[in-house]
Amino acid sequence: MKDSPELRAAIRATRAFRDLSDDNLALLIEAAELETFDPDAVLMVQGESSDYAMLILEGEVTVTADSARGAIPISTLKAPSLVGELGSLAQLPRSATARACTPVTALRFGRAALVEVACATPSLLIDVIARMGERLRKFNGAVSLYTEALGALEHHELDPALLEELRNPIPDLADFGQTFGRMAEQLILRRQRDDEMASAAVIQRALLPRVKQFAEESRLDVWASMTPARDIGGDFFDLVPLADGRVALGVGDVCGKGVPAALFMGITRTLIRINLREAPDLPGAILKANAYLVDNNAGQLFATALYAAYDPRSGELEYCNCGHLPGLIRRPGGVVETLPVGGLPVGLFEPMKTAVHKAQLRAGDLFFLYTDGVTEAEDPDTRQFGEDRLEGLLAKKGHGASASQWTARIEAAVRAFARGRSQFDDITCLALRR
Repeated sequence: MKDSPELRAAIRATRAFRDLSDDNLALLIEAAELETFDPDAVLMVQGESSDYAMLILEGEVTVTADSARGAIPISTLKAPSLVGELGSLAQLPRSATARACTPVTALRFGRAALVEVACATPSLLIDVIARMGERLRKFNGAVSLYTEALGALEHHELDPALLEELRNPIPDLADFGQTFGRMAEQLILRRQRDDEMASAAVIQRALLPRVKQFAEESRLDVWASMTPARDIGGDFFDLVPLADGRVALGVGDVCGKGVPAALFMGITRTLIRINLREAPDLPGAILKANAYLVDNNAGQLFATALYAAYDPRSGELEYCNCGHLPGLIRRPGGVVETLPVGGLPVGLFEPMKTAVHKAQLRAGDLFFLYTDGVTEAEDPDTRQFGEDRLEGLLAKKGHGASASQWTARIEAAVRAFARGRSQFDDITCLALRR
């Protein structure tokens, strides 16, 4: 490297080299190489051997520490700054990665020349030790702060004062501190959302019929359950006593998941219930609900549904299928009948036509309704549970089994089939046994 007064002045502008003798400065310059880097170019890589140090003459360099979750910002160095000297002097692997964030001009010093100059200049070593001690002091303070913050997050006690400290960390950890602060804020917001979703799940479950109470009051062998894929779901089931002595029962599945589907589910079910209580007219209740939903459906959602009106005195079933999966009737001998399907989902078109079908339940017959969370449940090989497997399960011996026992048996079979695979859709079952 060519010596010059300007270069000597640039090197001595760094505190570590301020007290170098002219001979040692000449030695350092002779061994140095001038290098330039474009923005985002790497000067040093964490984990590599430290066989050189660099003096940043122009530009800025970001220093990051690699982690399992990516690069964590540690500091930003502005010219003139010395980087990599500790690893070079102590023969340690690089403890961080240095990357240009602007165009950078730097002098590269080989380890041999740096060690020779350092041995002859105690003030250089003292400066390195002092800066290392200052870094340790700052890092210890930062570790204490972040440890306190993590503990506060864990115990839901992250107050505004502590959050403000995270927003204004020590300069050497400004980027990391800001990242941690943003993470803390996101965790707080997510926890608030989780609390709100948990409350919504409680409300949604409270809106569903109390099955045990309904069964006791109606003296029917009936059971229903809904297991959402998330905290709240878009499936629903319904049990409604009618003014003419019949009982309306149904299941539905809203397209989509999460809050929008849950809200649409609640509105759809509530409308049908209100209409049924005003008049025990099953197709009329569905048509009135559809008319309202089509006119007030900004989210363009819809729901498939199967509602039936059951007369416990005669065993007659009157049902309407609105684009839903077929209802199943299991006869005492194990024969499974699939009821006709058809019709449009609720909330799509107005006017809407819905066909009314009838079936007869005899003593020992089981009427079973479900949503596609049952039949489309997948195992680890992405095979689906399927309608054939469901009908085969119903066809097995189960003489005398109650509605709740049949429901539990089917839910257990779905879980066993999935073998730990995550549930991706709501699972709803409703069974009525005469």
